[in-house]
Amino acid sequence: MTIESVQIELPAPRKRQGHGPWSDLALHTIGWRAFQDLCSQVCEVVLGRPVEIFREAQDGGQDAVFLIPLGTGGPPIGTVQCKHTSDAAKALKGSDLTAEIENVEELVKAGQADTYAFMTNMSIDAPVAAAMRARLRALGVRKPHILGRQYIVRVIRSSARLRALVPQVYGLGDLTSIVDERLSEQSRALLDSWIPKLRTYVPTKSHRDAVNAISHHGVVLLLGNPSSGKSAIGAIVSTIASENPANTVLALTSPRDFEVGWNPNDPGRFFWIDDAFGSNVLRDDYVQDWASAFSKLRAAIKHGNRFLLTSRKHIYEAARRRLGQRNLAQFADGSAVVDVGELTFEEKAQILYNHVNFGGQSQSWRSSVKPHLPAVAAVRDFLPGIAERLGDPNFTKGLAPRESSLVRFMQEPTEHLIDTVNALDVQLQAALILVYVHQAGFDPSDYDVPAAQAVADLTGYSLTKIQDCFTELKGSFLKLSGSKWAFAHPTISDALTEILRQKPHMMAALIRGATIDTILSSFTCESSPLIRDALVIPTTLDDALVARLGRTPDEWHRNWMLFHFLSYRASESVFAKAIQQFPDLLRRSCWHTDLIGNDPRLNAYGRAHHQGVLPDCLRLEAADSLEAAALTDLDTSFLDEENMLALIPPSRLVGLGLALRAKVLPSLVERADEIAEDVDLDEEPDSHFKKLLGVLDRIEATAGDPETTSMIDDTRDRVKRSIKAIEERKREHDDSSEDETDWTHIVTQKKEESSPSAPVTTKRSVFDDVDK
Repeated sequence: MTIESVQIELPAPRKRQGHGPWSDLALHTIGWRAFQDLCSQVCEVVLGRPVEIFREAQDGGQDAVFLIPLGTGGPPIGTVQCKHTSDAAKALKGSDLTAEIENVEELVKAGQADTYAFMTNMSIDAPVAAAMRARLRALGVRKPHILGRQYIVRVIRSSARLRALVPQVYGLGDLTSIVDERLSEQSRALLDSWIPKLRTYVPTKSHRDAVNAISHHGVVLLLGNPSSGKSAIGAIVSTIASENPANTVLALTSPRDFEVGWNPNDPGRFFWIDDAFGSNVLRDDYVQDWASAFSKLRAAIKHGNRFLLTSRKHIYEAARRRLGQRNLAQFADGSAVVDVGELTFEEKAQILYNHVNFGGQSQSWRSSVKPHLPAVAAVRDFLPGIAERLGDPNFTKGLAPRESSLVRFMQEPTEHLIDTVNALDVQLQAALILVYVHQAGFDPSDYDVPAAQAVADLTGYSLTKIQDCFTELKGSFLKLSGSKWAFAHPTISDALTEILRQKPHMMAALIRGATIDTILSSFTCESSPLIRDALVIPTTLDDALVARLGRTPDEWHRNWMLFHFLSYRASESVFAKAIQQFPDLLRRSCWHTDLIGNDPRLNAYGRAHHQGVLPDCLRLEAADSLEAAALTDLDTSFLDEENMLALIPPSRLVGLGLALRAKVLPSLVERADEIAEDVDLDEEPDSHFKKLLGVLDRIEATAGDPETTSMIDDTRDRVKRSIKAIEERKREHDDSSEDETDWTHIVTQKKEESSPSAPVTTKRSVFDDVDK
């Protein structure tokens, strides 16, 4: 195919006029590198093919050149030149083309300027554009295009795909131009709160991996350390998903919210669940909820719903161990898990540039730190959330504009944040503590009165005066989500945890005043196993803690949390005192777990029996439950728990072993057939047989006679055949219920790798105009 036979025409600007915020996006604020990327993506959307960076200008100007390839194996047929200015009022002049004349002549001679497009964020008057096009034709360009700010804004406004590729444009206008009444009020308020941050967003490989995982699997789990950008990706992808008129975006805080929010008759729901397994420490009640909710989640995906979950790495790792075989298959095999921590230097540099450029720092401060910013971007454990703080003067008071100080700010963020919080006015600290004791956020119209009063007594400020500080802290330390005040980032809670550890008088007040949910889920005893990011209660406060545990409301949900605390977080002393002072605690009821070995109530019984404080009637009740689990439900998970196993008297334990071999083993082939008939095809086929195979393993460990071995082998063969049959049924089921919901609009376009021989050079730092 010859060059002459190819027709590549950029479409004429649409006649309809932009209105509202989209009539003039603040393109002058995004920086030359981000504008260069935007031009590249505009070309890809308009031309329907990738473009590659050819070279940056040699004269230090804010422009770059791209090649438009003909297609696979074809020669370049056109060039796009982009020029950015940080002056919002600047208009293009004919003389702006003069510096490019020599380059254009060279490109024409090389056959690379059959089409030549000049793209800029400057406004363009029609006579200037006409004169420039005429001059380009005189130089040998057949198809010249002069495209200014008005054209780029119209393209952005008309293309959801372009906004997905360059999502920072969401922050340049009003969200109501994109997201309308389809969002619930609460979720809309949450997305609205992200708008000031969206223009600083840099699409990374993690961003692309996340939306691709949602397209392929219907679900994605974003893992990362604090401040790594998980929530930012969640907000961006949720906003993009809301563009589909068939979608409803719901931002949730727990698995229980999903079970309430899922409507099987509404296939267009997009669920964003931030900190899905707990914000600062693992929420064991969330793990329990997810164990039962994952089956509903799988069914929801089949109905066309989509899910984005986030979690800190260490919290999910703890949850993964607790979930075991109850985990979602796409999470267990890692196919829908994205680690957001891996960033290239270019991504880190652009993230840092955006936060410093868009932050509230003065021009003089930005000028003083500009030479040192490349070193900050080069920090190995660079965190986007810490880069955001570097652009906020509230977090950099007293920070010297030297390379060593700035690098340390990135390398040791927790220590600096602790110093920053400690330096706040005492009344502002009181406001942060008030939010801290209300784990789910502080709602001025619905809060825990004793907890709020404890903070007021502790700090010496009235509740009214403390609440007056919220507005001052908004945007830096706090955010308003719906009607609740919450921390702008979970690391602020981490810093407060460290501060409170060092102030015993505050700890005493918190133990007496914090909500019981906060104590049961976020605290641990001094001599119990260390839990990362949990607030440690010193032994001097054991009596105060026991008093609070005894007043835990008798509700199934809180009883489950109470038993879990007694089993795993209470010290020997606290456990003994709690049972002695409140013996009826052990008689409470709570949820049951899928595997009885994970039951916190029976674990608490086992611990009480070990200490000699478990009533005989409760021990026998527990023994009955454990035997029934093994003989009826094929659940032998408790055999690995020493304290729980001791609940069964020795003589009955021997009888249980004999019954497993004599009664249960002969029935397992029939049980395998029954399981195969009643399977849920949304589950993984082998997951239905985990308990049965576990029983076989237990029996095999003590079996020695040929007859028993033969029965075990026969049962395993039957299970293998059943799994193969279920897999075939599952394939047929999946094919017949293929989801036709269109989510391709949120899939980012994969950039083609530049040829190793392409003349790509970078002579300018992305930070060159950070102080403009």
